[in-house]
Amino acid sequence: MRRYIGMLLCFVWMGMMVAACATPGTTQKPYTFSQQGTIIWQDEFEFKPPPSEWRVIQVEVGGEFGFGFLKVDSGPFPSQSMFVYDEEPFGCSSELGERGSEFFRRYLWSTAMIADMQILEKKKVNVLGGEGLAVVAEAKDPVKKEKVKSKVVFGKRGDRVVAFYLTQWRPIDGTYDPSAFEVFDQFVCSFKFLKKSFYETL
Repeated sequence: MRRYIGMLLCFVWMGMMVAACATPGTTQKPYTFSQQGTIIWQDEFEFKPPPSEWRVIQVEVGGEFGFGFLKVDSGPFPSQSMFVYDEEPFGCSSELGERGSEFFRRYLWSTAMIADMQILEKKKVNVLGGEGLAVVAEAKDPVKKEKVKSKVVFGKRGDRVVAFYLTQWRPIDGTYDPSAFEVFDQFVCSFKFLKKSFYETL
């Protein structure tokens, strides 16, 4: 579990490495663009790309390697935002409410926060063509003088729970950027599965 404490730094580092090292002819991208301008990720997912200031990253999420987007925001460290799609979010329950509780017991570590995370909002939503759960939470670390706000959306892929989450870090006296949450919502709403998952074919 200790490895999650340093996850934030890994996310940022990996994003910068991808941006710096991915040059034409040297790296095969895991995605293509459709004629409609959407992104096709490994022939499995389709979604609307975020604005160009969001850089694609591949990260370890929930024990699996997934993908997402990172944006370094203006302002002092740690001003940045990141959102990801996670096939295996923390926890094991197939019930959305219980999975949300399981998730947030461990998610605190991945945000590199030691303070308690407070749930600000929890509501049912429609996502991936079915019932979902959206949770907004915040944590503040007065020692490190940092805070983090997250929005997590849980949905179903077959019988399994999947998740999307946006995490935004700020100095404790900084202001959150609501436009990042709007970009995240557009990403979630546009997300489609192009084929069945491995578990759905068993």
